[in-house]
Amino acid sequence: MRIEKKSKFNLKGINGIVIPVFKNRSFERIIKKYPEVEFFIKEHKFKGKIGEEIIFNSVKHKMLIIVAGAGDYRSLIDARKFAKNIIRILKENRIKNVLIQFIQNIESSLDHLVNFIDYLYINNYCFDLYKKDYKEAKKLNNVNIFFEFKNDLTNNIIENRSVIDKSVRLVRDLVNEIPSKVNPDYMIDLFKQVSDKNNLEISIMREKELNQKGFNGLASVGQGSPYEPALIQLNYIPEKYKKSVAIVGKGITFDSGGLNIKTGNSMLEMKSDMAGAAAVLGILKSVSDLKLPVKVYGYAAIAENMPGRKAYKPGDIITYRNKKTVEVINTDAEGRLVIADALISAAEEKPDYIIELSTLTGAIIVALGDSFAGLISNNKKLITNLVKSGKRTGEYLWEMPMFEDYRESIKSKIADLKNANYRGASSIKAGLFLNEFTANIPFAHIDIAGTAFLSKQNKFYSSEGATGFGVRLIYDFLNFLK
Repeated sequence: MRIEKKSKFNLKGINGIVIPVFKNRSFERIIKKYPEVEFFIKEHKFKGKIGEEIIFNSVKHKMLIIVAGAGDYRSLIDARKFAKNIIRILKENRIKNVLIQFIQNIESSLDHLVNFIDYLYINNYCFDLYKKDYKEAKKLNNVNIFFEFKNDLTNNIIENRSVIDKSVRLVRDLVNEIPSKVNPDYMIDLFKQVSDKNNLEISIMREKELNQKGFNGLASVGQGSPYEPALIQLNYIPEKYKKSVAIVGKGITFDSGGLNIKTGNSMLEMKSDMAGAAAVLGILKSVSDLKLPVKVYGYAAIAENMPGRKAYKPGDIITYRNKKTVEVINTDAEGRLVIADALISAAEEKPDYIIELSTLTGAIIVALGDSFAGLISNNKKLITNLVKSGKRTGEYLWEMPMFEDYRESIKSKIADLKNANYRGASSIKAGLFLNEFTANIPFAHIDIAGTAFLSKQNKFYSSEGATGFGVRLIYDFLNFLK
């Protein structure tokens, strides 16, 4: 789908017009341009609320006209909901080329317009590769936008959002793909492809080198799988930069639970357990495509957690590269074990910040649902800026306390730490566990277990499955990093 801001009103090639109507704004200019609309507005007592819509065939323009409630022009939430509704209406009415004509005179912020653009892209996505009628799927081709008032949105900004959306789509496709295809080898090949295309530095450690260098969390978790685990480092180094940030992602390509095997439907969506590592790939692609002046290290801790004959066992003790030891209480708490290796490696680069994304705990879903990711950090400035980016992008974060008194719960009687059986507040305590491997560098753990993969659509996303959560959030954070 191509989105373009037009400087002139032109209906050539267009087969549908969308007219946004904002709440508490005069309809006078709309009625003056489209007299046919007046009857429908009065008949339906139209207020401009999100979800209100009038659809009719215009005699004058000989095409479908959609009058759609756009809500409050100051609300980023309404911008996202409105974009979702627009895509739904266009698909339902098989409109492939549309003109969105903003007529009411409003002082819409650039953030509002950027969110509208982003969520048009987001909601035009659908993973239907394995459907019989995949090749015949109806697609929205062109969205032309015409404003009858001045604003700061440019086609250059729209193009940048398109570039970011391509990274988001890459992540969504990767997380949605079937688990028999996405294994550690597949992930490595994809990281190599992006590295080659974007001229990024890449290094990959597999089982032998992981063992030699003391990255024993990955080596242990990956033992039960026929695919060797891997620690991938992907670096973006611009010519000029003042700050450096390490982005770490959990990449369990399938989580069976290991010997503490999951039961029933608990395993159904576990192909999404590599969403953190996928987000790292999307972030590195975005920052390199758009040449942000920030040095970014990307780390993906890749393994498949399977109950094979060599699988690691409850009761094992893992000794890490930093000499800390961890007792394995439950092999289904494997994410923190592999992430620890990536955090150790990231800390050795001494970046200004370390940000880690992972589908880590089911407890965060109980606490926050599918609209907020949990944020646990040891640095107030990092918390503030990440939360701001979450509000700007709609990838919301909710701060959880890094409560030091809970640290007693992660200690083991026979090792330094244990990986499970924390007895309450497990999302917070998992964050405390990860903080043990960051060498006191400003660190943020983002638990995306509820936001990375949706079992059903929500108020911002029109399709279930992968969301690409984290790409736009972290890009925004890096873009505003001072």
